[in-house]
Amino acid sequence: MSEENVEIARRAYEAFNRGDLQAMVADLAPNFEYATTGAIPGMTGVYRGVEGILGFLEWMRSEFERPRIEAHELVDAGDQVVAAVTLRGRGKQSGVEASWDVWHVWTMEHGKVVHGQAFTSREEALEAAGLSE
Repeated sequence: MSEENVEIARRAYEAFNRGDLQAMVADLAPNFEYATTGAIPGMTGVYRGVEGILGFLEWMRSEFERPRIEAHELVDAGDQVVAAVTLRGRGKQSGVEASWDVWHVWTMEHGKVVHGQAFTSREEALEAAGLSE
């Protein structure tokens, strides 16, 4: 099942990059929660359910031209996937290219994503997933 979990994460990032937010959230459980790092101004807090995460994603698209999520590494951690990603976009107001390195930990149950947590360091993400370097 864990290989399937990695594929779920990969599909979601690819869907975001295509601008297909409905496909991105297709594998979310009804009780899904996503907690941000708080490092990106305006992107703080916990987003609950499909509507919550869609609001978060729409905010991203409203602030940045062609926002992208580049997945560099997807690590199988059983019922979790650790993802090393870079968020990129050009600020709509400033015109400045911006990027943030973020590590996600996605928790899966029965083929659905139930929780996502963002971290500012690889070590924190691996520790949260019960892995060590």
